[in-house]
Amino acid sequence: MPKLFEGARKNWKFVFAFLVFSLLFWLSIVRSLGFSAATFISASLLTSIVFKFRPALAKYWHVRRSLGVAGFAFIVVHISAATNLIYNFNLALMYSVLDPFQNPLVFSALAYPIFFLMALTSTDWAVQKLGFAKWKAIHRLVYFAFLFSVFHFILINPPTLMNLAGYLLLALTALVLAGELYWFIKISSKNRFSGKGTIVGVILIVLYILFAYIAFFS
Repeated sequence: MPKLFEGARKNWKFVFAFLVFSLLFWLSIVRSLGFSAATFISASLLTSIVFKFRPALAKYWHVRRSLGVAGFAFIVVHISAATNLIYNFNLALMYSVLDPFQNPLVFSALAYPIFFLMALTSTDWAVQKLGFAKWKAIHRLVYFAFLFSVFHFILINPPTLMNLAGYLLLALTALVLAGELYWFIKISSKNRFSGKGTIVGVILIVLYILFAYIAFFS
């Protein structure tokens, strides 16, 4: 037996440990991509809230768009990596359970097409073709995508959030939800809680409460 293979056989523990390390390395990359995606999306939504508090900053709207598009890019790579490295493109395995609270991948599947639509229409050309009113109505769907993504990353593997990256993501998420609730109440009260915006807002609030109850108390 050549010495090279003989040495490998004698050091099988090292080879095994190296393989485990490599696997953990790839898994950490998949997780970090997911964190990056959710963090960028949260930051994008947070800029919208900041612009409402400080309208003079709205001239930096391109920052919000860039954050959102970057977040979607991370989503694409995250999903591609997870589907390949963890599930080996076995969709039947990924969605063998369709209860999103038992299988949070379902939440990501609900969020992805909405984020795709957001990225696809995040251009000046799309605004011109659709008209601002229709474009804005379409982009309100992002709040539902954010809802699904929040419960995806909270439920998929809670211990992985217990680090600086996770704390940053949770902090940004809390700020976004608090800001959205504040402006919903402020704007809806001026409109005497009527109109499509109020209906959408109420639906979102009910869904957050319902999902949280099912996820953590049922």
